[in-house]
Amino acid sequence: MGSVKPCAGDYMLSTVDGLGPRRRWFPGPPVKEVMLPSTKDGEISRSPDPVTMIEGDLTWYNNSPDALWCHVDVLRAPRSIVAQNPATVVIQDAWTFAKGVDPRAEYPSVSQDGFGGRAQIDRPEVSAKELKFGRFFLDGDSSLATEQCGILLPRQLLHFRYIAAVQTPGTFTTPTEFEPRYEAHARYTKLRLYAGPVGSL
Repeated sequence: MGSVKPCAGDYMLSTVDGLGPRRRWFPGPPVKEVMLPSTKDGEISRSPDPVTMIEGDLTWYNNSPDALWCHVDVLRAPRSIVAQNPATVVIQDAWTFAKGVDPRAEYPSVSQDGFGGRAQIDRPEVSAKELKFGRFFLDGDSSLATEQCGILLPRQLLHFRYIAAVQTPGTFTTPTEFEPRYEAHARYTKLRLYAGPVGSL
């Protein structure tokens, strides 16, 4: 006599052993991971406009028959900057994403997060030879930001773009009486994409 399989939901298994959730229902490892190294670590000069340190993207195609809820973890390595009186050094992050049959995420031009600091031990001087010696060292721990990308339909693509840039906004005067030092280290960023059934993440 054959066994009878009862009806089950989209994310359920129905076998001779009984009912249970499908493996896809459980949280699992990321479906895709991208490592983006920095190409601009080290000494920097005056940068009134942002200068790209890390740039890259992540794409993933949903080849399953299910609509999936997606989110991307942006994991940033420990960062550090060195600023000289009276300059500011900032590392800025931004990202965008798009979904569809042939998506093109916009260039991430708006700062969403930042890390940096300013050294100023007196009012900004116009004359470089009048500057007083002072350096500011700032180290930051690694950090994680999560971007909820929403539902990705079957046979559609997710395109996620990321950028980190260094900038020295505001006053920037190079001293002449001592050796200046300006540095920025972003090191790397990892993009991790997670996808699961709607309602499970």
